[in-house]
Amino acid sequence: MPKDENSIIQSVDRALTLLNEIASTPGQPRNLTELSGIMGIDRSSVFRLLTTLARHGLIRQNANDKSYSLGYGIYGLASSLRVQEKITDLVNPYLKQIVKETGENAHLAVSAGNRCVFIDREQGTRTLTANTNIGDTEELYCTAVGKSLICNLDRKELEERLAGEPLTAYTANTITDMDALFEELKTVRETGAAVDNEEYEPNVFCMAAPIYNFESKIEAAVGLSGPKVRLKPREKEIRKLLKSISGEISATLGYRPAAAE
Repeated sequence: MPKDENSIIQSVDRALTLLNEIASTPGQPRNLTELSGIMGIDRSSVFRLLTTLARHGLIRQNANDKSYSLGYGIYGLASSLRVQEKITDLVNPYLKQIVKETGENAHLAVSAGNRCVFIDREQGTRTLTANTNIGDTEELYCTAVGKSLICNLDRKELEERLAGEPLTAYTANTITDMDALFEELKTVRETGAAVDNEEYEPNVFCMAAPIYNFESKIEAAVGLSGPKVRLKPREKEIRKLLKSISGEISATLGYRPAAAE
């Protein structure tokens, strides 16, 4: 926003404030009287602003009670932004931040069928690291990025995603039972971050967090990996860092968590 308040067009500023107010309560339409009170301006002025936003498809009026919700034009803007901005460009500065704060390898992954694929990474500064390369693929069920990518699936969706693929035990810590995996993913949802404690490779400890888009769907996962002896003692600190970073990226992608979350 410009520092000079005189350069701001008040009507535009009010319209965008109004739009953000409606967007702040997804699933809960707002009526004219309520919005007028929140904005601190008269109903007729708010009505004109709402009418203008509706004309451009950014909001819509519900026919049954005349309340207002976000309009479908938002999808067009969001889609255009997704075409314009590559997620790797958005996330890479955060990968560099992870490396700076932890010294460990940082990476970005997306799901591809029943596996996850690394689409960006930053090399850690430590002498001994756990390497991941762009283009590498790993299992979804026993890696931190993988569990982050599937943590929102219900039981049926999870079984369908992993259908035909045995839950192979790579180490003594690998989860190979579907019930146990579903409970593990519930923990990921509740805590906001996933852990791979020597599940895929011995002596390697990984953590990751899901990145959500404007549709509240998981777009990608951001994580880090390294020797267990270094990372396990820092689990609480790293979890906080990854949750903060994934939250910022998700917000940039238009994600708005439900009030209950």
